[in-house]
Amino acid sequence: MSSARVASWRTRAVQGRALFVAFIGYLAIPVLNAVSPLLALPAITATHGGGAWAAIALGQSLGGTAGVVVELGWGLSGSQRVARMSDRNRARAFATSLVTKSAVAVPALAIAAPLSATLAPRFAVLAALVSIVSGLAVLGAGWIFIGMMRPRLFLLTDVLPRTVLVAASAVAISAGWTVLAYPIALLIAAVSAPLVAAMVLGTRPADLVALGPRRIIAVVRMQGHALTTNIFSSVYLSLGTTVATLGSVDATLLYASVDRLKRMFQQVLVTQQYVLKGWVGREPDPARRIERAIRAALISSGIGVLAGVGFAFLAEPAAQIVFVGTVRVPPLAAAIAGANVTVICLSMSTGVVLLVALGRLSATARSAVVGAAVGMPAIFLGALFFAGTGALAGQLLAELAVIAVQLVAVRTRLRELHGTVKRPGPRPGDEAVRTPAS
Repeated sequence: MSSARVASWRTRAVQGRALFVAFIGYLAIPVLNAVSPLLALPAITATHGGGAWAAIALGQSLGGTAGVVVELGWGLSGSQRVARMSDRNRARAFATSLVTKSAVAVPALAIAAPLSATLAPRFAVLAALVSIVSGLAVLGAGWIFIGMMRPRLFLLTDVLPRTVLVAASAVAISAGWTVLAYPIALLIAAVSAPLVAAMVLGTRPADLVALGPRRIIAVVRMQGHALTTNIFSSVYLSLGTTVATLGSVDATLLYASVDRLKRMFQQVLVTQQYVLKGWVGREPDPARRIERAIRAALISSGIGVLAGVGFAFLAEPAAQIVFVGTVRVPPLAAAIAGANVTVICLSMSTGVVLLVALGRLSATARSAVVGAAVGMPAIFLGALFFAGTGALAGQLLAELAVIAVQLVAVRTRLRELHGTVKRPGPRPGDEAVRTPAS
């Protein structure tokens, strides 16, 4: 074996080890994000009853929806870009994101908070505060640390402090403190995360005032495609259970249960997306960056097949454990859900990694719109005629529509880059967002 080939294998081994280490580090993030909200549940329900927890759940739902808007799609469009920035430009990029997010947060939360209070009159203040802190939870620099492939910084500045504070609020509530200790703990976490991140990244006060009102509006508009992707992706995912229930009440239990299991599984699968974003984005050469992105899509497709088959076989025993024998998952429903996991795993890299590397955020947004347009009626009709299994099939149809749009866009863009068709001029919004850090 030649020395060049040996060196190539060594380089690949080093890269593979780095990716594996990053994957393990990122794995703790979704686990803690999933667990931390549940730490306070026993204390809240034991001392203030189910009504308080219902108000919290309502506030989280509305605040989380507002948070999708407040986040402005920076995690989609920005992670790859900051991966190859200098430290100084990363600090400026974070300042830009923080200012624009804050500007959008004011009107978004001004709607979410009063609405939460109105819908939960018994615990109006609690619901309103929870909606506010849920919307502010997106102000951290997690998307930058993903691009940098620094999971420890993500954990230490954002995820871990929030988990500790929620646990402390649970202890305080159990000791007789007000239930407002829970949203106060989340508020401290939401405010401290960007402050600590700014210090870690070296963001200066001058960076935060560098943008005038016109520039803020311009950057918000340039984030339009990434924001559209997030909004429409959340529509058919978040409202799926509601739509299935409208189609048939009998569909609710099976659909909601399998969907919850699938989302728990996806919390682990999304870890690969964190790793691949940074790995692809840190390559400075555009051609090689696209090669990495294609390789990332192939890696995700392989992981997706394995994950989908595993979920199909484990869905029924997992449901028996999680739902204490109250839900049975038929083999066909498990197979459909497994196929859904496979497709979602592929679209994680095709849309969030490959199309971003190709400069086609507009296609990612378009695929999300198509997914919502197909998914809502498909879930409804599937539930109407085939109950829970049909609703799951409708969800799968939506994801297939999403990946189809993305693959067509990838093929078209690659043909343009290889010169097989006349390359068109830049489309509005297709290029990466340019900030003062560019």
